[in-house]
Amino acid sequence: MDLGILFQVTIAFSIAMFETTFEWNPSIPVLGHSGVAIWLALCGLLLPNEPLQSALAAVLSALAWPAAYYLNLNLHGFTPLPWNRLLIWILPLLLVAVWMYVLNKRIYSMQWKQLKAEELGSYKLDYLIGKGGMGEVWRAKHTMLARDAAVKLIRGDVLAGASGRQEAMIRQRFEREANATASLLSPHTVALYDFGRTADNTYYYVMELLNGIDLQTIVDQYGPMHAGRVANVLLGVASSLAEAHRAGMVHRDIKPKNIVLAKLGLQYDFVKVLDFGLVKSKYMTAVNALQTMDGTATGTPAYLPPEIAMGEKKIDGRADLYSLGCVAYFLLTGKLVFDEPTTTAMALAHVQKTPRKPSELGVTVPEGLEKIIMQLLEKKPEDRIESAEELHRRVRALKDLPKWCEDAAMGWWLEKLPESQPKQFEEDNQPTTALAAS
Repeated sequence: MDLGILFQVTIAFSIAMFETTFEWNPSIPVLGHSGVAIWLALCGLLLPNEPLQSALAAVLSALAWPAAYYLNLNLHGFTPLPWNRLLIWILPLLLVAVWMYVLNKRIYSMQWKQLKAEELGSYKLDYLIGKGGMGEVWRAKHTMLARDAAVKLIRGDVLAGASGRQEAMIRQRFEREANATASLLSPHTVALYDFGRTADNTYYYVMELLNGIDLQTIVDQYGPMHAGRVANVLLGVASSLAEAHRAGMVHRDIKPKNIVLAKLGLQYDFVKVLDFGLVKSKYMTAVNALQTMDGTATGTPAYLPPEIAMGEKKIDGRADLYSLGCVAYFLLTGKLVFDEPTTTAMALAHVQKTPRKPSELGVTVPEGLEKIIMQLLEKKPEDRIESAEELHRRVRALKDLPKWCEDAAMGWWLEKLPESQPKQFEEDNQPTTALAAS
């Protein structure tokens, strides 16, 4: 595509140089138009490109004519044309350049819609389930098996607005997320079925379709959670993270939206951890591990570990445990650990401020569970619970914890989320029933 832009601009400049090599009589009216306009129109039809790249190529091609004109003017000493005559030559080029951008954008959009109508591997896209910052998730049907799945692919508008370097980083992150998820076998980590790319180099992967609801939606719609239920969430997430940490991976984006309580067979409230898009492995360099494509710290500010906020190079599984402590705090209280007005202030609060205990906010919480959560929220990693395995053991050993049994979970589901199939929901709205990993 970059070579295509260079080719297009080079030809446009060559045409313009040929047209302006000889001197024009200022008294003769301008008839016709530049051949560059025809070249631009042909490129718009025959050399489709991503919108931003097509806009760049169109502008550079249109500017090639005045550049060639002034070059020949200085080389040959021609008498300059009046500005109104020059405008007659240049204005059509700018109009065609705008038309080329609009045409390319429409063609790109049509190709993207066609992709969604095609089969990806053995799966056929059904309807959109949700969108994230980078990808979008579709409900899909296997063409031969009676099994629905969730297909995640990179959003077209994200790639359309990205530079070549940014696009490469997005694709690398997407592939890293798929590889990380595929390597984890914990039942509490969302399962990945397939990964591939289409003929036009669009990456996608196929994962299990979860009949459930994320923790952010639960708190937003139904309020803070029962302490025993929060403990069950901690156990499930700890099981998922324990495997990832043992494999040298750090999730780095543990937050309520990335944790789903699902109905799995006859089990209710089965915890599933999603979205390993920011995962850091022991094979990544420090720069890749600590920065996103725009050079900022990774993670979600409300759940950001202090060591990541400070840009420390050595990040391990205890960073995920801090984020999990923030999640548990939110589930119990319905409030963030630090509710600051800006993301910068929130990041600084995680580094500098001491959080209030949930009991200080008027929340009834068992002393043992509160102690575990507050230890997870320690600023220094060495002061926290040392591992996900240790967190699992500590939570299971709690004696004063009110039980959240299978019957209680089933009762909650039957009351709040009656049995139904996954259904489509609008962008930026939360589903009331089944979710796919998004």
